[in-house]
Amino acid sequence: MDHPNWTLIIVFTAVGLAFAAGFVLFALWAIRDGQFKDVEGVKFRMLEDFNPKKGRREVKD
Repeated sequence: MDHPNWTLIIVFTAVGLAFAAGFVLFALWAIRDGQFKDVEGVKFRMLEDFNPKKGRREVKD
C-alpha cells in the first residue's frame, strides 16, 4: 500500500457528499411543502390568539 490515506479521503468525501445531498433533499422537501411561504405570519397569529382574560381572575378594587 503506497497511499493508505486515499481510503480515508474517499470515505470522508463520500460521507460529506451524502450529508450535502441529504440537506438539499430536506430543503427541497421543506420548500415544496410550504414551510417558508409565510414566515412573518407566525408572530401576528400569536398576537391574534392572545386572550388576556382566559385563566385569570379579575381583581376588584
